[in-house]
Amino acid sequence: MTTLPLVCFAAAANRLPLSRIGVLHYLAPSITFLLAICVYNEPFGSHQMATLGFVWLALALSS
Repeated sequence: MTTLPLVCFAAAANRLPLSRIGVLHYLAPSITFLLAICVYNEPFGSHQMATLGFVWLALALSS
């Protein structure tokens, strides 16, 4: 079951420039986060907000 998505990703990765793949990998966690909050109504309290702040701070420092 998991082989098919990996084969499809490998085929697409060969056709796309690496810069576009990098941007997609950069945006994927943010899209997943928004999907969880907006569509699946996952709880998002102050602890999760603090953790998200640390993640974005680390991302800003490393960029």
